[in-house]
Amino acid sequence: MDLRELAETDLPNLFDLCQRTLPLDRFSLPALRRHVLGEPNRNPAYQLSMWDGARLVGVMLGGVREMEGHPLAWVRLFAIDPAYRRQGLATRLLADLEGRLRADGYTRLCVANSAPNYFWPGLDIRYTAGLCFLQQSGFRRAGDAVNMQVDLQARDWDTTAEEARVAQLGFTVRRLLPDDRNQFHAWLGDHWSPIWHDEALSSYENNPVSTFVALAQGRICAFASYNTTTFEHVFGPTGTEPALRGHGLGRILFFRCMRDLNELGHQMAEICWVGPIAFYAHVADAWISRTFWFLVKEL
Repeated sequence: MDLRELAETDLPNLFDLCQRTLPLDRFSLPALRRHVLGEPNRNPAYQLSMWDGARLVGVMLGGVREMEGHPLAWVRLFAIDPAYRRQGLATRLLADLEGRLRADGYTRLCVANSAPNYFWPGLDIRYTAGLCFLQQSGFRRAGDAVNMQVDLQARDWDTTAEEARVAQLGFTVRRLLPDDRNQFHAWLGDHWSPIWHDEALSSYENNPVSTFVALAQGRICAFASYNTTTFEHVFGPTGTEPALRGHGLGRILFFRCMRDLNELGHQMAEICWVGPIAFYAHVADAWISRTFWFLVKEL
């Protein structure tokens, strides 16, 4: 077995491995390219792969962040070919990654929720073998999160009447435009976290731009994005200025995103790392579909 750093030319092999080993998720080459090559502070020394000749049989993708002034490290994705499990490959990959991180001064290792560029909010506990491996490797549970699912075929997501109603109140709803970038950049910085700032701005990388905004007298006051940091059918982040909540802007923007995803050919949408569970259950009959655990280990 050959352990080496993952290269850009290995992405098709990584795509095949993810399809074989992580069946609960819908991977694509563009998403993997964004997650691997577009990783903030990307260090190839933390993106490890295991090969049996020309066959990619395992990966352990790490990353690092500064969170509130504290350096943290993550296992962002790991996978072992089913035909090669129980041979110690995951243990070897993790030990190598931990050694590299310790040498660079990192003392805490988290799993999956490496915002603003992450695959999952945590470890989906249905990946039972992965959960058992991490627990046996010294990781402890430190919290949880849920995703919700939306049936895009259940309604037409039309917002014509609602947009006419809020127009009478002085609001305009539309897709984010290239000329909005400077205003959007500044507004996100003024009202939302740096993580949401980076996530929402990444929607400019998509065609069409995958953010809708509400404007009051020409000024952005609410937004909703999809296909930003996780997978191509995933909704979020979204937010409305606190003083302007209660007018239904969030619902309209959410519906506009759902209509886009439907027109792009998706049958289901996933709402990531949900806060207001009751809101999405009420407006879209969404249901909790995935539970994730936050896992942490001291190095």
